Amino acid sequence: MRVALASRDSDFVAQHFGRAPAFLIADVSEADGSWKIVEQRANAPACTGDEQGHSSAQFAETFKIIEDCGAVIAVKIGNYAQVELQRRGISALEKSGVVDEILDSYGKYLTRAKKPLINAVVAKKADLSDHPCFAESAENRHGRLHLPTSAACNIQCRFCQRSCNTDEERPGVSQGIVSPDEAVSIVARALELSPNIAVVGIAGPGDTLASPYALEAFRRVNEVYPELIKCMSTNGLALPGRARDLYDAGVRALTVTVNAVKPEITAQIVSQIVYQGKIYTGETAGAILISNQLAGIREAVAQGITVKVNSVLIPGVNDEHVAEIAKAVAEAGAERHNIIPLIPQYEFADTPAPTCEQTEKARAEAGKYINQFLHCAHCRADACGVPGESDFSEQLYSGKVLETFSHG
Repeated sequence: MRVALASRDSDFVAQHFGRAPAFLIADVSEADGSWKIVEQRANAPACTGDEQGHSSAQFAETFKIIEDCGAVIAVKIGNYAQVELQRRGISALEKSGVVDEILDSYGKYLTRAKKPLINAVVAKKADLSDHPCFAESAENRHGRLHLPTSAACNIQCRFCQRSCNTDEERPGVSQGIVSPDEAVSIVARALELSPNIAVVGIAGPGDTLASPYALEAFRRVNEVYPELIKCMSTNGLALPGRARDLYDAGVRALTVTVNAVKPEITAQIVSQIVYQGKIYTGETAGAILISNQLAGIREAVAQGITVKVNSVLIPGVNDEHVAEIAKAVAEAGAERHNIIPLIPQYEFADTPAPTCEQTEKARAEAGKYINQFLHCAHCRADACGVPGESDFSEQLYSGKVLETFSHG
């Protein structure tokens, strides 16, 4: 692959893309990661030092200069440039440092990224043995990356309080929101930080099917990294009719959160849903949600997607109902069940978390119907690294701007 590096002196990548006076051009072998510098190309910067804007015409000339490259590396690449580069099939990577070291690292990444893809026609179900949340062994040492693309949500759970911070270790939290345009470059940076990442997942911080951003991000990532497992989490309200869309975007692992299979119990957990442009509450909302969840699971399984179900264990609400959940989702085709102890917050702030005994009892009862996943790490929506061992999310997402959360 041919790579362009924003470098003034051929020794360091120390230029912003829009301000680069020259690009160092290197050919990097996708077979063994070796590389060589082939030339340096002069460039007239599209961004000036005394203005916030840029010249679109000059950017067009810059794009022509590097049009034969598959990737460009610069200290910073603005949103406009990233979109235009990706439209031209050029990966945009933000990195600074010594040219030799950067090319060594990129060479290693390329050799890893070009592993052969399992033929989905021959093996309809993907191999998830490297997925830390789907693998049989608790000793799985593979990492995962969560892309927080989905701010909006279409239901309001009484235990859910989404937030923007760096210090809470729980679902529904991220440092910020990233766009599909940024997804490929973020995966590239994540692999540099944690080369053992095997899974790219999207788990919010809202719902992944409440907006189009998750699927678009998966499509883009799957084009560049077909060998990485694509995993999505959803509440399932908008899941029916989307199984083929998920499969075509590369998704092979799906987690659906099902907290009850009786409307009267769901009504105690979910205060409202927004479905087909209307707000529903109470048992009506519960009936719609449950029906869609089970139908969506069946469709996903039929499409060849492996399904895991998460259930939040809430003492006094659904703790005596877990076996029924397990039976229903197993009959729908789910292969794994993850019972997550309630984190007391929001409307359930005064509800005690389940004891270890209550959790083990629920797992034992549910385990009669479906395999139980026992090592959930309560991952954030922007997690990066090996669960329980490493966390690179702050480095990866630092400075991202959080959109306003929405429940519609």
